[in-house]
Amino acid sequence: MSEIIVIGGVKGTITVNAFEQMMAAQQNPGKVSISYNGTGRNIAENLGRMGTDTALAAVAGNDITGRGAKLQMEELGVDTQFFHLLEGQNTAMNVAVLNIIGDLEFAVDNTDAYQCMSKEIIDEAKDRLDEAKIICADGSLPQETLKHLTEITDTPLFFDPHTEEDAEKAKDFIGKFHTIKPNRGEASVLCGMEIFSEEQLMAAGQWFADQGVHRIFITLSGGGVYYKEGFTEGILRPDQVLAFINEEGAGDAFSAAILDGTVRGMDNVKDLAAYGMKAAAIALEGKEPVNPLMSRQRLEQAQTPGAESAEKGRM
Repeated sequence: MSEIIVIGGVKGTITVNAFEQMMAAQQNPGKVSISYNGTGRNIAENLGRMGTDTALAAVAGNDITGRGAKLQMEELGVDTQFFHLLEGQNTAMNVAVLNIIGDLEFAVDNTDAYQCMSKEIIDEAKDRLDEAKIICADGSLPQETLKHLTEITDTPLFFDPHTEEDAEKAKDFIGKFHTIKPNRGEASVLCGMEIFSEEQLMAAGQWFADQGVHRIFITLSGGGVYYKEGFTEGILRPDQVLAFINEEGAGDAFSAAILDGTVRGMDNVKDLAAYGMKAAAIALEGKEPVNPLMSRQRLEQAQTPGAESAEKGRM
Protein backbone atom coordinates (compact mmCIF):
# COMPACT_ATOMS: atom_id res chain seq x y z
CA MET A 1 0.00 0.00 0.00
CA SER A 2 1.27 3.47 -0.90
CA GLU A 3 0.46 6.30 1.49
CA ILE A 4 0.21 8.80 -1.37
CA ILE A 5 -0.99 8.11 -4.90
CA VAL A 6 -0.26 10.82 -7.46
CA ILE A 7 -2.36 10.83 -10.63
CA GLY A 8 -1.16 13.21 -13.31
CA GLY A 9 0.88 14.21 -16.29
CA VAL A 10 4.25 12.97 -17.52
CA LYS A 11 6.05 14.95 -20.17
CA GLY A 12 9.44 15.01 -21.85
CA THR A 13 11.01 18.44 -22.32
CA ILE A 14 13.66 19.33 -24.89
CA THR A 15 15.28 22.71 -24.26
CA VAL A 16 17.48 24.39 -26.88
CA ASN A 17 19.76 27.27 -25.85
CA ALA A 18 21.15 29.12 -28.88
CA PHE A 19 24.76 30.34 -28.68
CA GLU A 20 24.39 32.90 -31.48
CA GLN A 21 21.69 34.84 -33.27
CA MET A 22 19.49 32.16 -34.83
CA MET A 23 19.15 31.99 -38.59
CA ALA A 24 16.22 30.37 -40.36
CA ALA A 25 16.63 27.31 -42.58
CA GLN A 26 20.12 26.40 -41.33
CA GLN A 27 21.90 24.68 -38.49
CA ASN A 28 22.43 26.90 -35.44
CA PRO A 29 24.99 26.15 -32.72
CA GLY A 30 23.63 25.71 -29.22
CA LYS A 31 23.08 23.42 -26.26
CA VAL A 32 20.30 20.83 -26.32
CA SER A 33 19.12 19.24 -23.07
CA ILE A 34 16.39 16.72 -22.28
CA SER A 35 14.51 16.38 -19.00
CA TYR A 36 11.30 14.89 -17.64
CA ASN A 37 8.47 17.15 -16.59
CA GLY A 38 4.74 17.22 -15.86
CA THR A 39 3.06 18.38 -12.67
CA GLY A 40 2.09 14.93 -11.39
CA ARG A 41 5.45 13.46 -12.32
CA ASN A 42 7.32 16.33 -10.64
CA ILE A 43 5.29 15.95 -7.45
CA ALA A 44 5.96 12.20 -7.42
CA GLU A 45 9.70 12.73 -7.98
CA ASN A 46 9.88 15.22 -5.13
CA LEU A 47 8.07 12.76 -2.87
CA GLY A 48 10.42 9.98 -3.95
CA ARG A 49 13.42 12.12 -3.07
CA MET A 50 11.82 12.88 0.30
CA GLY A 51 11.54 9.14 0.94
CA THR A 52 7.74 9.19 1.08
CA ASP A 53 5.78 6.02 0.26
CA THR A 54 4.38 7.08 -3.11
CA ALA A 55 2.80 5.63 -6.25
CA LEU A 56 2.42 7.38 -9.60
CA ALA A 57 -0.53 6.63 -11.89
CA ALA A 58 0.09 8.10 -15.33
CA VAL A 59 0.15 7.41 -19.05
CA ALA A 60 2.98 7.78 -21.54
CA GLY A 61 3.97 6.28 -24.84
CA ASN A 62 5.96 3.08 -24.97
CA ASP A 63 8.86 5.08 -26.37
CA ILE A 64 12.29 6.03 -25.09
CA THR A 65 10.93 9.06 -23.22
CA GLY A 66 8.10 7.19 -21.54
CA ARG A 67 10.26 4.22 -20.59
CA GLY A 68 12.93 6.54 -19.22
CA ALA A 69 10.43 8.49 -17.12
CA LYS A 70 9.03 5.27 -15.66
CA LEU A 71 12.48 3.87 -14.92
CA GLN A 72 13.49 7.06 -13.10
CA MET A 73 10.44 6.78 -10.85
CA GLU A 74 11.29 3.18 -10.03
CA GLU A 75 14.87 4.13 -9.19
CA LEU A 76 13.51 6.66 -6.69
CA GLY A 77 11.35 4.00 -5.05
CA VAL A 78 8.05 5.27 -6.51
CA ASP A 79 5.52 2.51 -7.23
CA THR A 80 4.74 2.44 -10.98
CA GLN A 81 2.14 -0.35 -11.05
CA PHE A 82 -0.36 2.06 -12.64
CA PHE A 83 2.13 3.92 -14.85
CA HIS A 84 0.92 2.76 -18.26
CA LEU A 85 3.15 2.75 -21.35
CA LEU A 86 0.82 2.76 -24.34
CA GLU A 87 1.72 1.21 -27.68
CA GLY A 88 1.28 3.56 -30.64
CA GLN A 89 1.08 6.64 -28.44
CA ASN A 90 3.77 9.30 -28.15
CA THR A 91 4.73 10.51 -24.68
CA ALA A 92 3.67 14.12 -24.11
CA MET A 93 6.52 16.38 -25.22
CA ASN A 94 7.51 20.03 -25.19
CA VAL A 95 10.27 21.61 -27.27
CA ALA A 96 11.43 25.08 -26.21
CA VAL A 97 13.97 27.12 -28.19
CA LEU A 98 15.65 29.94 -26.27
CA ASN A 99 17.56 32.76 -27.95
CA ILE A 100 21.04 34.00 -27.02
CA ILE A 101 19.74 35.97 -24.03
CA GLY A 102 17.70 33.05 -22.73
CA ASP A 103 14.25 34.29 -23.74
CA LEU A 104 11.78 31.91 -25.33
CA GLU A 105 11.90 32.23 -29.13
CA PHE A 106 9.27 29.58 -29.88
CA ALA A 107 7.92 26.33 -28.47
CA VAL A 108 5.97 23.29 -29.59
CA ASP A 109 3.79 21.37 -27.14
CA ASN A 110 2.10 18.00 -27.66
CA THR A 111 0.04 16.68 -24.75
CA ASP A 112 -2.31 14.36 -26.64
CA ALA A 113 -1.24 11.51 -24.35
CA TYR A 114 -2.91 13.19 -21.37
CA GLN A 115 -6.30 12.42 -22.92
CA CYS A 116 -5.52 8.71 -22.57
CA MET A 117 -5.81 8.89 -18.76
CA SER A 118 -9.24 7.32 -18.82
CA LYS A 119 -11.87 6.52 -16.19
CA GLU A 120 -11.06 2.84 -16.77
CA ILE A 121 -7.48 3.37 -15.59
CA ILE A 122 -8.82 5.05 -12.45
CA ASP A 123 -11.21 2.14 -11.89
CA GLU A 124 -8.35 -0.33 -12.30
CA ALA A 125 -6.53 1.34 -9.40
CA LYS A 126 -9.59 1.75 -7.16
CA ASP A 127 -8.56 -0.74 -4.47
CA ARG A 128 -5.20 0.98 -4.08
CA LEU A 129 -6.85 4.41 -4.10
CA ASP A 130 -9.14 3.36 -1.26
CA GLU A 131 -6.14 2.16 0.81
CA ALA A 132 -4.08 5.35 0.39
CA LYS A 133 -3.97 8.13 2.99
CA ILE A 134 -4.33 10.85 0.34
CA ILE A 135 -4.61 11.06 -3.45
CA CYS A 136 -3.07 13.88 -5.48
CA ALA A 137 -4.58 14.75 -8.87
CA ASP A 138 -3.32 17.40 -11.26
CA GLY A 139 -5.35 19.34 -13.79
CA SER A 140 -3.87 17.55 -16.81
CA LEU A 141 -6.45 14.80 -16.37
CA PRO A 142 -9.42 14.90 -18.73
CA GLN A 143 -12.38 16.56 -17.03
CA GLU A 144 -14.52 13.41 -17.02
CA THR A 145 -11.66 11.42 -15.46
CA LEU A 146 -11.07 14.07 -12.80
CA LYS A 147 -14.76 14.18 -11.91
CA HIS A 148 -14.97 10.37 -11.90
CA LEU A 149 -12.11 10.25 -9.39
CA THR A 150 -14.09 12.45 -6.99
CA GLU A 151 -17.04 10.07 -7.23
CA ILE A 152 -15.47 6.65 -6.66
CA THR A 153 -13.36 7.01 -3.52
CA ASP A 154 -13.67 8.41 -0.01
CA THR A 155 -9.91 8.88 0.33
CA PRO A 156 -9.06 12.59 0.82
CA LEU A 157 -8.22 14.25 -2.49
CA PHE A 158 -5.56 16.90 -3.13
CA PHE A 159 -5.85 19.02 -6.29
CA ASP A 160 -3.06 20.95 -8.01
CA PRO A 161 -4.69 22.63 -11.03
CA HIS A 162 -1.57 22.66 -13.25
CA THR A 163 -2.68 25.68 -15.35
CA GLU A 164 -5.46 28.25 -15.40
CA GLU A 165 -7.01 26.48 -18.39
CA ASP A 166 -7.00 23.16 -16.54
CA ALA A 167 -8.39 24.76 -13.37
CA GLU A 168 -11.57 25.41 -15.35
CA LYS A 169 -12.20 21.65 -15.46
CA ALA A 170 -12.83 21.43 -11.70
CA LYS A 171 -14.93 24.55 -11.18
CA ASP A 172 -18.21 22.69 -10.82
CA PHE A 173 -16.98 20.14 -8.27
CA ILE A 174 -14.06 21.83 -6.48
CA GLY A 175 -15.77 21.17 -3.13
CA LYS A 176 -15.10 17.44 -3.58
CA PHE A 177 -11.39 18.03 -2.83
CA HIS A 178 -10.08 17.94 0.72
CA THR A 179 -7.05 20.14 -0.09
CA ILE A 180 -6.30 22.43 -3.02
CA LYS A 181 -3.12 24.25 -4.07
CA PRO A 182 -3.81 26.69 -6.90
CA ASN A 183 -1.71 29.73 -7.63
CA ARG A 184 -3.40 33.11 -7.60
CA GLY A 185 -4.52 32.95 -11.25
CA GLU A 186 -5.81 29.38 -10.97
CA ALA A 187 -7.70 30.24 -7.78
CA SER A 188 -9.33 33.19 -9.55
CA VAL A 189 -10.53 30.89 -12.34
CA LEU A 190 -11.89 28.35 -9.84
CA CYS A 191 -13.83 30.80 -7.68
CA GLY A 192 -14.68 33.41 -10.32
CA MET A 193 -13.27 36.30 -8.25
CA GLU A 194 -10.46 38.74 -8.87
CA ILE A 195 -7.65 38.11 -6.39
CA PHE A 196 -5.19 40.94 -5.89
CA SER A 197 -5.48 42.16 -2.29
CA GLU A 198 -5.27 40.31 1.02
CA GLU A 199 -8.98 40.92 1.52
CA GLN A 200 -9.73 39.29 -1.84
CA LEU A 201 -7.53 36.32 -0.93
CA MET A 202 -9.52 35.81 2.25
CA ALA A 203 -12.82 36.18 0.39
CA ALA A 204 -11.66 33.50 -2.07
CA GLY A 205 -10.53 31.28 0.79
CA GLN A 206 -13.94 31.55 2.43
CA TRP A 207 -15.64 30.77 -0.88
CA PHE A 208 -13.60 27.58 -1.24
CA ALA A 209 -14.38 26.62 2.37
CA ASP A 210 -18.07 27.20 1.73
CA GLN A 211 -17.90 24.75 -1.19
CA GLY A 212 -16.49 22.07 1.14
CA VAL A 213 -12.70 22.36 0.73
CA HIS A 214 -10.98 21.72 4.09
CA ARG A 215 -7.46 23.03 3.43
CA ILE A 216 -6.69 25.85 1.03
CA PHE A 217 -3.23 26.97 -0.08
CA ILE A 218 -3.00 29.74 -2.68
CA THR A 219 0.58 30.33 -3.76
CA LEU A 220 1.59 33.90 -4.57
CA SER A 221 4.75 33.33 -6.62
CA GLY A 222 7.52 35.23 -4.84
CA GLY A 223 4.98 36.73 -2.44
CA GLY A 224 4.52 33.62 -0.30
CA VAL A 225 1.34 31.64 0.32
CA TYR A 226 -2.16 32.19 1.67
CA TYR A 227 -3.44 29.33 3.83
CA LYS A 228 -6.78 28.50 5.42
CA GLU A 229 -8.33 25.67 7.40
CA GLY A 230 -11.43 26.22 9.48
CA PHE A 231 -11.17 29.58 11.25
CA THR A 232 -7.40 29.71 10.91
CA GLU A 233 -6.03 31.63 7.95
CA GLY A 234 -3.12 33.87 7.09
CA ILE A 235 -0.50 34.84 4.57
CA LEU A 236 3.01 33.54 5.08
CA ARG A 237 5.54 35.63 3.21
CA PRO A 238 9.25 34.97 2.63
CA ASP A 239 11.42 37.04 4.95
CA GLN A 240 13.73 37.89 2.07
CA VAL A 241 13.71 37.94 -1.71
CA LEU A 242 14.92 34.51 -2.76
CA ALA A 243 17.65 34.21 -5.38
CA PHE A 244 16.78 31.46 -7.81
CA ILE A 245 18.31 29.64 -10.71
CA ASN A 246 15.05 28.27 -12.09
CA GLU A 247 11.55 29.01 -10.82
CA GLU A 248 9.99 26.11 -12.73
CA GLY A 249 8.89 23.39 -10.36
CA ALA A 250 8.66 25.43 -7.14
CA GLY A 251 4.90 24.93 -7.00
CA ASP A 252 5.26 21.19 -7.56
CA ALA A 253 7.77 20.98 -4.69
CA PHE A 254 5.35 22.94 -2.49
CA SER A 255 2.57 20.45 -3.29
CA ALA A 256 4.84 17.49 -2.56
CA ALA A 257 5.76 18.91 0.84
CA ILE A 258 2.10 19.48 1.74
CA LEU A 259 1.36 15.86 0.84
CA ASP A 260 4.40 14.58 2.75
CA GLY A 261 3.54 16.65 5.81
CA THR A 262 -0.08 15.50 5.71
CA VAL A 263 0.71 11.78 5.78
CA ARG A 264 3.28 12.37 8.54
CA GLY A 265 0.58 13.84 10.76
CA MET A 266 1.44 17.53 10.43
CA ASP A 267 -1.99 18.90 11.33
CA ASN A 268 -1.36 22.64 11.73
CA VAL A 269 -2.16 24.38 8.45
CA LYS A 270 0.36 27.17 9.09
CA ASP A 271 3.12 24.61 9.75
CA LEU A 272 2.19 22.86 6.52
CA ALA A 273 2.41 26.16 4.62
CA ALA A 274 5.86 26.83 6.06
CA TYR A 275 6.98 23.29 5.17
CA GLY A 276 5.77 23.83 1.62
CA MET A 277 7.69 27.11 1.38
CA LYS A 278 10.88 25.35 2.48
CA ALA A 279 10.45 22.84 -0.35
CA ALA A 280 9.78 25.61 -2.87
CA ALA A 281 12.95 27.41 -1.78
CA ILE A 282 15.00 24.23 -2.32
CA ALA A 283 13.41 23.78 -5.75
CA LEU A 284 14.45 27.31 -6.74
CA GLU A 285 18.11 26.39 -6.21
CA GLY A 286 18.15 23.72 -8.93
CA LYS A 287 18.37 23.88 -12.71
CA GLU A 288 15.92 21.02 -13.29
CA PRO A 289 12.15 20.98 -12.71
CA VAL A 290 12.95 18.92 -9.60
CA ASN A 291 16.09 19.73 -7.64
CA PRO A 292 18.01 16.43 -7.32
CA LEU A 293 19.19 17.63 -3.89
CA MET A 294 15.65 17.60 -2.54
CA SER A 295 15.38 15.43 0.58
CA ARG A 296 13.48 15.27 3.83
CA GLN A 297 16.73 15.90 5.70
CA ARG A 298 17.24 19.18 3.84
CA LEU A 299 13.65 20.16 4.53
CA GLU A 300 14.00 19.49 8.23
CA GLN A 301 17.27 21.43 8.43
CA ALA A 302 16.02 24.42 6.42
CA GLN A 303 15.22 27.61 8.26
CA THR A 304 11.52 28.19 8.81
CA PRO A 305 10.57 30.94 6.37
CA GLY A 306 8.26 33.78 6.64
CA ALA A 307 6.85 36.84 8.16
CA GLU A 308 3.16 36.70 9.00
CA SER A 309 0.64 39.16 7.71
CA ALA A 310 -3.14 39.26 7.93
CA GLU A 311 -3.28 36.23 10.19
CA LYS A 312 -6.51 35.30 11.90
CA GLY A 313 -6.98 32.43 14.32
CA ARG A 314 -10.27 31.86 16.05
CA MET A 315 -10.17 28.11 16.60
